Amino acid sequence: MVVRLKPGKEIPIRAGHPWIFSDALAEDTSGDAGMLVKVFASDGKPLGQGTWNGHTSIRVRLLTRDPDEKIDAEFFAKRFQKLDEWKRSRLPIETNGFRLVHAEADGIPGLIVDRYDSVFVFQLHTAGMDRFRQEIIRALDETFQPSAIVERSDIDVRKMEGLTDQPIAVHQGTVTGPVSFQENGLTFLADVLHGQKTGFFLDQRNARIKTGELAKGKRVLNLFGYTGAFSVHAMNGGASFVTTVDASRSALELAQKNFEINKFDPENESRCLFLEANVLDLLQEDRLPNAPYDLIVCDPPAFAKTARHLTAAIKAYTDLNAACLRHLKPGGILVTSSCSGRLDPDDFRSLLRIASGRANRDVRLLDWIIQPADHAERLAFPEGRYLKTAILEVTDTLT
Repeated sequence: MVVRLKPGKEIPIRAGHPWIFSDALAEDTSGDAGMLVKVFASDGKPLGQGTWNGHTSIRVRLLTRDPDEKIDAEFFAKRFQKLDEWKRSRLPIETNGFRLVHAEADGIPGLIVDRYDSVFVFQLHTAGMDRFRQEIIRALDETFQPSAIVERSDIDVRKMEGLTDQPIAVHQGTVTGPVSFQENGLTFLADVLHGQKTGFFLDQRNARIKTGELAKGKRVLNLFGYTGAFSVHAMNGGASFVTTVDASRSALELAQKNFEINKFDPENESRCLFLEANVLDLLQEDRLPNAPYDLIVCDPPAFAKTARHLTAAIKAYTDLNAACLRHLKPGGILVTSSCSGRLDPDDFRSLLRIASGRANRDVRLLDWIIQPADHAERLAFPEGRYLKTAILEVTDTLT
């Protein structure tokens, strides 16, 4: 199948943007979802080839600039090898858990692959990638000889592509529980079969490392703690006390295991507390134990998954950060994040200013952290920018 673009619509494609929308096509056409198509500019010059889906506004997702390149297991293997070499060279020391393939940003739209040492976990987001499942598995196997390959295509975004959730599957090897990997010299467990996403939030690595650097001698509160990774980094950095809060008992149990494998005693009540609670209720009802804190980590789930949720999300982020700031001592630090792609960095900064006013706090920005190298933003693809973390310091209480 061949598609041709309207005049001028090839410009973003040549700059590196991987999406072709329906209104860019000279003539809309029909074809099986996920099939490969060749793309040409209005003057007939080739632009490459990609996968087609006539059920979405994004008609084509480009895979290659070569209209004749064969898309097979070898194609994916070459891409995987190149990405692995590039990313491993940019990781912190003693780190073997990272994102191997970050979809569009890494030139393979619709595919996520996370590596936890020798265990690889992939997600297929689009109809195009769904067709290449076996080629992807074969490429991972031949390139890395992994101990296990797990598929976690149990994600809602597939419905937008006309796909159904896939059952969690171990395509190769054996996985009987959480798998271990290293991050900056610390060891963590990723629940690749039942955890959120692929089992761990690898994208917050830089913020965790920074938290560890700031934690010495401080009383730390980790909200939405999940695996307790921020808490472990804080303990390793010399925090005097760490409270980890999450609504999930199973998440807190995994957090306690992560304490244990890093030689921190989760039963030591003089050093740590694991609290099962709804974070928003806990903050609003002023039931937070051991407050005020010296350092608070606030890493909530995405509040704005779609554009229609954005207004409500901004209010929720504002209220949440105002509550956090109120529970900090003067001189205290807030490490606060948003993983909502719909919320741009300027809007996040703006709501943090409003939150500081509502909390009656004078705040300075110490640092601004974006996605790490293994999740790097492609300049031509701003849609891939989603993660932002602000590190704020309460300078004084206003009078």
